[in-house]
Amino acid sequence: MTLRDSGSESSRFMQLVNKATEPAAIQFTIYEHSKDPDGKAIRGRDASDQFIIYPHQVIMMPGDEVSVQVVWVGESILDIEQAFTLLSRQIPIPREVTVQPDSADKLILDIRFLMNYEGRVYITPLGAKADIITTSVNQVSGTSSPEIIEIIFENQGTAHISMSNMSLVFVPLDSAGVQLKEQSIAIDVAKIPAMRSHLLAGGKRRLLIPRPEGLQTGQFDVILSQ
Repeated sequence: MTLRDSGSESSRFMQLVNKATEPAAIQFTIYEHSKDPDGKAIRGRDASDQFIIYPHQVIMMPGDEVSVQVVWVGESILDIEQAFTLLSRQIPIPREVTVQPDSADKLILDIRFLMNYEGRVYITPLGAKADIITTSVNQVSGTSSPEIIEIIFENQGTAHISMSNMSLVFVPLDSAGVQLKEQSIAIDVAKIPAMRSHLLAGGKRRLLIPRPEGLQTGQFDVILSQ
């Protein structure tokens, strides 16, 4: 979900449907969201003071549909996109357990599975966009074979970007540092799990990948291609 930092687009509705055969109680909370350089999500502090979520708790009977409004009430002018995690947490509803006469001396377990769902909320200023650059490429020392290459990207832009539609292109350099584009090798993004998630505005992403088979020895550039 993407909201603006001000104006009519700073509010949106979510539609919930209970397709289960039992009533469900859902509670909403929202947290600051970030990622470490390896792409792992980090849950930050509670950000309820920057949003209005109405209703923040619902009880839905089987087949019910409910609209939940999410409104940004934080800073009205942002320089860079802010990211949050919206957690929809199912909470238990007390229910009566019928005890049969012949089971009065038996232990009865009432087992229920409760579901949690996470979604991302981005507060994106008008005109915000991503700008990814390669900040470093290093050949990691060690005895592993094939050799491991560490690549670090940084999003110096003002909005997040999905890396799932990108690929890595390794371009060898000659002795004068000129790119030998005809010898380029592209890596299928499906083979690089850390590239399957978003790179947040101002964030960095570290990739550790085996040296591509067929890449000549010597220096090379790494280019992100969409």
